[in-house]
Amino acid sequence: MGVIAGVDPGSIAEALGIEAGDRLLAIDGKPVSDVIDYQYMCAEDAFRVEVEKLDGSVLEAEVRLEDYGYAPMGLRFHELVFDCERRCANKCVFCFIDQLPKGLRSSLYFKDDDYRLSLLEGNFVTLTNVSEMDLQRIEAMKLSPLYVSVHAADEEVRRKLLGRKRARPIMPTLKRLASAGIEIHAQVVLVPGHNDGAVLEATLEQLTALWPAVASVGVVPVGLTRHRLGLPDLSPVTADDAKRVIDVVVRYRHAYAADEFYFLAGLPVPPADAYDDYPQLENGIGLARTFLDDFGALEPALPEAFKRPVRLIVVTGVLGAKVIGDACERLNSIRGLRVDVLPVVNRFFGPNITVTGLVVGQDIAEEVRTLRETRATESDVVLVPDVMLRRGGDVFLDDMRPEQLESIIGLPLMVTEATAQGMVDAVTDLAGGVSW
Repeated sequence: MGVIAGVDPGSIAEALGIEAGDRLLAIDGKPVSDVIDYQYMCAEDAFRVEVEKLDGSVLEAEVRLEDYGYAPMGLRFHELVFDCERRCANKCVFCFIDQLPKGLRSSLYFKDDDYRLSLLEGNFVTLTNVSEMDLQRIEAMKLSPLYVSVHAADEEVRRKLLGRKRARPIMPTLKRLASAGIEIHAQVVLVPGHNDGAVLEATLEQLTALWPAVASVGVVPVGLTRHRLGLPDLSPVTADDAKRVIDVVVRYRHAYAADEFYFLAGLPVPPADAYDDYPQLENGIGLARTFLDDFGALEPALPEAFKRPVRLIVVTGVLGAKVIGDACERLNSIRGLRVDVLPVVNRFFGPNITVTGLVVGQDIAEEVRTLRETRATESDVVLVPDVMLRRGGDVFLDDMRPEQLESIIGLPLMVTEATAQGMVDAVTDLAGGVSW
């Protein structure tokens, strides 16, 4: 039973008098467990809908799409799944959530492992908790693509990484889904000494052999915070580890090493054609290349001067600074513009965490204070990429809000899209346009 958050104008739901706050009970007499059911059932030419109104009455209506000019049903829901998200039952030795400090908002500690959210939001899942009924549903409804955390094709290694004595074997499951025409994007979290070397080679060999069903394999480094007391002893990925991983991954088509491996190894990120159509961009693989290429395309149109002087601090993670540094140096050649790149060391999670998306508000405040003291620099505004904020853009991972950070540092913040275009647009807006 899904609580309705809103109704689209001009939709069938609006014509039926359905409103926000009503509850979708059933379609064709069948309970609706998630948005997938809703979309699937409403794709029929005719169906019966049952909705509980706010006053407790039940609205029942026969819907024939042709009677409404094939308008969409038009319901929006508060949640994507209506019968509770499935919790992860694994005890992964590298689980990032287990490494969070205490005192954060409760939602950050929730471990989901729900194949439905894999389909709807691109979350990576292990498939260890899917039942035979789930698999049949995936096959029958062609729920594709799915994003699957594999980690190792070797079942003994995989179970050890997942912290489980028994788990649904992954390769037979993937082969079954592949035979059913389900597209899969696989992930390997690389843990030195566990699933690297020959284990990684065997994993990539078996996964890429399932192409095109397994459309891509992304290899990402394990993230280790400073909050690992009582957790298994793991080693971070070193520069030498990164080089070895890259040497293995590049031998397999449709397999991609995360940007961090190239930064750690001190190697340039690959050209665009090495990423095909960027199938794992949301996993952070290829972001550096897209930024560099996008900025390169924008560079010829950059002005010689802006209408008014602007002084900026551009906040980024330690790894992000390696990407945007050259771009900001080029921006500094524009008259009236000065850009200070501020790579933020992650004190909150620990210095091993270097990605931009895990930078928190309190660490930004400390770095801005240090920058202004050591360089005696003045700035007009601080640019913060949106990936540092929770979806919706209202709070950092340490629960600090942008307005709180503004108060602490005494400077206005401007949240920008974490792309080359977003950065250039923000700079141009702040400068009041170009001056030719």
